[in-house]
Amino acid sequence: MAEVEKKDNVVKFKKGKKNLNFLYAAIAVFVVAYFVVLLFRINYKPVKTEIALQKTVSEASLTDAFIVRDEYPVEASASGTLVPLVEDGKRVASGDAVAVVFDNEESAKVYNEIQSVKEDIAYYSSLQNRVGVQTSDITPLDERIYSACTEFVEAVNKGSVGSYGECEEKIRNAMTSRQLATGSLIDPSKKLEKLNSRLSELESKKLGYNTIKAPHPGCYISLADGYENTVKYNDVMSLSTAQVIELLNSQPDKSKLDKYMGKLFDDFNWYILCVIDYDNAVKLKIGDSVKIEFTMTTASPLKAKVALIGENVDGKAAVVFKSNLMSREYSSLRKEQIRITFSEYDGFEISNKAIREVDGQKGVYVQSGNIVEFKKINILYSDNEISICNNPENKSGFVELYDEIIVEGTDLYDGKVLD
Repeated sequence: MAEVEKKDNVVKFKKGKKNLNFLYAAIAVFVVAYFVVLLFRINYKPVKTEIALQKTVSEASLTDAFIVRDEYPVEASASGTLVPLVEDGKRVASGDAVAVVFDNEESAKVYNEIQSVKEDIAYYSSLQNRVGVQTSDITPLDERIYSACTEFVEAVNKGSVGSYGECEEKIRNAMTSRQLATGSLIDPSKKLEKLNSRLSELESKKLGYNTIKAPHPGCYISLADGYENTVKYNDVMSLSTAQVIELLNSQPDKSKLDKYMGKLFDDFNWYILCVIDYDNAVKLKIGDSVKIEFTMTTASPLKAKVALIGENVDGKAAVVFKSNLMSREYSSLRKEQIRITFSEYDGFEISNKAIREVDGQKGVYVQSGNIVEFKKINILYSDNEISICNNPENKSGFVELYDEIIVEGTDLYDGKVLD
């Protein structure tokens, strides 16, 4: 009997243990399910939104261009190494010395060093007059150093080699001014002594050179490129599309490279000739002001006016732009790649799948807290994916910057409360 009772107790124990394991498993499943539901509720969003951000979209065309100026080549009166005396694009009077031509390259190097030493002497002489001048507020001087360094970095990024020296001088002057303002001991006298000694040494050397003078007033450009007078300035407005295409495919006359010692141009108006798709040309009107970028150079973008629109030739048309802006960079342009911007649209970028029409008004649903609000839009530009919208009169009820635009959601309506 005792043995039977013992077996019954073992069976009951095993059943109890099994029931207890089942209970534990059920509790574990419940806990896991509870946390899964909790996480789902925390992360669940009944709608998907995107932030309305500012964006500019442009319609543009990339093409080749030919630059025409009112140029007068300066005939070479001597052969050798040319050193310009004025910056390209600067205006000179008749008879002004614009360049010197040296018999050999070594003489040209000596001449350039003389000019550099003279500039250093002028700098250290002015520095000597400022020794002892101090100030308590150095913030403007720190800002000046920062600005000069930023300008130098921008010049390097653009590859504007011609402005490196000017940027370097600005940094040097700014840092020296700060040193003087804070009482740093600077004695330029020893430096001036060395510079004057070097200048005397250089000036004792005999330099054989000829001076090139401007035959008439104008803006001087020191280099010839072989395209001088390829097309006459006064003939630009009568060119056909076929002639502009031929001009763009032309090659420079290399014989002009030795024949000319630079050139002068008298009229500040200059022309940008190009050929674009006729479908783009019809978007333009004579007198329109269009943004043009010189993509392969350091020249700044500019606004140029449409001066001529040529005839349609196999789906292409010549367009001539006119500008009166001039700088060292613009004066050296000839055959360039340009980007023509026909139109720019500035506004809020909105996904097309968010746009709805309610009572004949286009707009979007915006999530404000947990409330759905319908806001109007004014579409400036649209493609297959996005639209650029704005509110030109700042009216209420239109989309604003940083609004949460609902791009995915069901059963949306104005005033709906989101769970």
